[in-house]
Formats: sequence, structure tokens, C-alpha cells
Amino acid sequence: MGLPVGWSLALVGLLAQAAPAPAPSAAQPTATTFSLRVSIVADSDGKPIAKEDWLVAQVASARQLFAPFGVDFARTEGAPLGAQTAHVETRADRDAFAAHTAPHAIDVFVVESLRDVDTPERMRRGVHWRAPSGAHYIVIVSSAPPTVLAHELGHYFGNPHSQLVDNVMCYERSGAPVFFDADQGKRIAAWARAYVRSGELVPVVR
Repeated sequence: MGLPVGWSLALVGLLAQAAPAPAPSAAQPTATTFSLRVSIVADSDGKPIAKEDWLVAQVASARQLFAPFGVDFARTEGAPLGAQTAHVETRADRDAFAAHTAPHAIDVFVVESLRDVDTPERMRRGVHWRAPSGAHYIVIVSSAPPTVLAHELGHYFGNPHSQLVDNVMCYERSGAPVFFDADQGKRIAAWARAYVRSGELVPVVR
């Protein structure tokens, strides 16, 4: 799951630092690009609750962190979501997004708030969720720091949480750039190949 709201603003700010992309080399794999289908909740006036620059930063951070392992993302527009879906409080609320998913793409739903269903007094910044239907997708709040999408995509590509400070899959930060380690990168690449082989995700041409 994503970051608890209770963290200090100073610590949350550190999440915005992503590891610099490595210089291109012959050893770096050719990227497989997946569609990142983003659906944003609208407010009562019908306007998206997420700002464009926030979304650009989320996607850019994810692209940068996944690039060394041959995975890239192309953002596409998702389904319109009404204001009634803005506050995700229960498992049923999370499950309901399955009806808005599309085949062959990674669905990302942007909401205003996300409660921890296991510890209800806590709020979360994001989650990689598996619905009873078998669909899985990402739910992220519109105030999340820039590497939260990358963290949830890390789960989508098979990585559990890490205890290594500054790792993308860890909650602890020292102020250094965040990163995926080599083993996580192998897992990302392996899951990407598996998704393509199964047809669950279909690569797109940028």
C-alpha cells in the first residue's frame, strides 16, 4: 500500500526525489511500453480533481525509475468518474473500480482520499488493488508525492515492500535519490514479459 497520511511534510517531500536516469548504453534493454490508462474523479463542477502538472510529475517519475529495466509507460485517458467515487472508504469502494477498467492496459484511478481498509483510522496515498473479479489496478490520491505511482507500479510488477531506506518500495527516506535495486529490476522485467505473453498487457508504440 501507499504512504500513511500521518508522515511529516518534510519526510513526504523527500519522496519527490527520484534516482537520475542512467546514461544510455548498449546494455540497457529496449523498452516495452505499456498503456497507463488514467481515470480522474471529477468534482461537483465536473472538473478533474488532479492538476495536470501533478499527473505529469507522477508519470515522469515512474518512467524514469522503470527505464533501466526495459519498461516504459504511455499515458492515455481513462473513464470519466463522478464525484461520488472521490472518497474511497471500504473494500467495496475499491472493488467498484473494476467496472471501469479496460483490457490490455494498466488502469490508474485518481481519487481525493483513500482509507486503509485494514487499519481504518489511517489514510493511504495509494494502493495496488485486486478485486474479486480478478481485475487489478492502482488507486492513488490526488495529493500523493511524485513517486507514489512508481511505488504502486512496483507492486503491479511483482515487488513487495522493502526495508532498504530510499528504495522505491520502502517508506523510509534519507534524502538520497530513490531507486529500484537489481533484484527488483529483474522481477519487473520478468513480470513485464509474463504480462505480454499472457496478453493481459499489450505493448503500445509511442
